[in-house]
Amino acid sequence: MPQRYFLEKKSNIISGQDAHHIKIVMRMKNEDEIIVCYENSCFLASINVDQDDVKLQIIKELNQPKSLDITIIQGLPKSPKHEVVTKYATIFGASSIIFTQMHRSIAKLENTDNKLKRLETIAKEAAELAHRFDVPHIEFKKSLDAIDFKQYDLVLLADENNKTTSLKEAVPKNLSNLRIAVIIGPEGGISEQERMTLLAKNVISVSLGMNILPTEIACLYVLTFFSLENA
Repeated sequence: MPQRYFLEKKSNIISGQDAHHIKIVMRMKNEDEIIVCYENSCFLASINVDQDDVKLQIIKELNQPKSLDITIIQGLPKSPKHEVVTKYATIFGASSIIFTQMHRSIAKLENTDNKLKRLETIAKEAAELAHRFDVPHIEFKKSLDAIDFKQYDLVLLADENNKTTSLKEAVPKNLSNLRIAVIIGPEGGISEQERMTLLAKNVISVSLGMNILPTEIACLYVLTFFSLENA
C-alpha cells in the first residue's frame, strides 16, 4: 500500500521533512505512487523527485470510509503518557483529543505551545501510519469547566466507581451524526467533586470493565468499542 503523507493545504509540491522521508528514507523514484491528504480528503498521486522537492501528479481521489466523531477528554497525565495517548488515540480513530487539568492531575499545564507542537507531530505520524483521512485536533484546557459540553450530543464519563453500566448499555444503537465525548481521569482518577459536577451536567457514567485501566490506555478500550459498533 502506498505511503501516506498529510499536507497543510492543497499543493502539488512536497518539501521539508516529508520530502526528505520520500527521497532518503523511502528511496522513492520518479513515477512511484504515494497518497497525499489535505482538507479531510486523500488522493493517489505519482511523484517526480528533483534535487530539492517532490512534485505530485494527482491520479484519483480515494473513497473515505465512514467514521465517528469522538473526542477524548483526557485528564492531564504525567509525561510522556500524553504522547502515548496522542499516538494511540489517533491510530484508534479519535477525531479530537483534549488534555485538561483535573483535581488529581500530577502534571501541570505549562509550556503548552511546545508540547502541542510535539503532540501534533506525533498525531500526524500516527495518522499516516493508520492510513487515516485526517489528523485529530489536539488542544489543552485549564479545567473541565473550560470545556463546552453542550457541543456534544453524548458525553460519557469513564468512572472507576461504576461497575454496572457498560458502554453497550449507555450508547444508543444509531451513532451516525452524533458528536461524542468521553472523559477519562488522570492517574488518580476523578474526584468526587468532579463526578458530581459532571453528572449534574447530564454526563453519563459508564464502566470500562471490572479492572482499573491505566489512564494512558483507557481510551483504547473506548475507541475499540466504538470502532466495532461502527463496523
